[in-house]
Amino acid sequence: MKLLMTGGLGFLGSHSIEKYESEGFEITIIDNLSSNVIEPTDELCKNSHVIIDDILNVSWDTLQDDFDVILHLASPVGPVGVLKHSGEMARYILDDIYWAIDGAKKFDCPLIFISTSEIYGYREKAEFLKEDDDKLLVGDFKVRNEYSMGKLLAEIVLSNTSKVSNLKYQIIRPFNISGPRQLKDGGFVLPTFTQQALKDEPITVFGDGEQIRAFTYVKDIVDGIYLTSVTNDHMNEIWNIGNGENVATIKHMAEKVKEFTNSKSEIVNVDPKTIHGPLFEEAWDKIPDSEKIKKLLGWESTLGVDEIIESVINFWRR
Repeated sequence: MKLLMTGGLGFLGSHSIEKYESEGFEITIIDNLSSNVIEPTDELCKNSHVIIDDILNVSWDTLQDDFDVILHLASPVGPVGVLKHSGEMARYILDDIYWAIDGAKKFDCPLIFISTSEIYGYREKAEFLKEDDDKLLVGDFKVRNEYSMGKLLAEIVLSNTSKVSNLKYQIIRPFNISGPRQLKDGGFVLPTFTQQALKDEPITVFGDGEQIRAFTYVKDIVDGIYLTSVTNDHMNEIWNIGNGENVATIKHMAEKVKEFTNSKSEIVNVDPKTIHGPLFEEAWDKIPDSEKIKKLLGWESTLGVDEIIESVINFWRR
């Protein structure tokens, strides 16, 4: 079995390499090194064919392998990461998905698209979200909405293309992926809090810290992605992947990181716009309902919040 993975040197990609290789896949990676967490020379990549380029510069005619799965991970990520692409983000997302669709049609193989849980949009209060719940309705034109709308449009393109062609696809909506190798650069709280705590620096909590998240271990997310890519019975579907039992506030996470690291850090509340600029927006509160992938594909989450925190601390303590 042969896998083409875009963005394979990133956080989610690095763990996907481990999973698919363990399942016997031969892996080709395309990555432009814009948000990589490992290098092409890393031990993880020793059995993979790595192409360093933007995917739009790679012609499908130059890829000689007959791929069995295309895993499309390449994308701007994180509340800070998306700020870098204001005004261009939707174009990046759509150009990339059309490129990936061309490949999936050529090789007649499934295209696994990593969307976002942010397409569910704003809710008055945190609630469990199912795949068929109402989607994003944009009340105002914010950078963060460009990201979520771009992903939603890509989902629509996949669905409509499959109705008039041989395209097979899976749409993944992950919730708050966390774990080893995640960098703080994108604005992710656990690596940020952990690195601050290990240095006894102030742990910076945005706002009042009452934002609600459902943290999900990265390897659990990857296990779910893998299951959708090899199923023969449930194709052209949308899948929530997230641990609805791991609900915690950002403040709670900061307190736990401080406790587990025995840090002398002070937890301080800050206005994120003073750090990241006026365009920064917090993600909305959301909790996943992942019963569909549990029931149909047998997916289960493994790590609770405390265990995820410990895995991140252990990684940064190396």
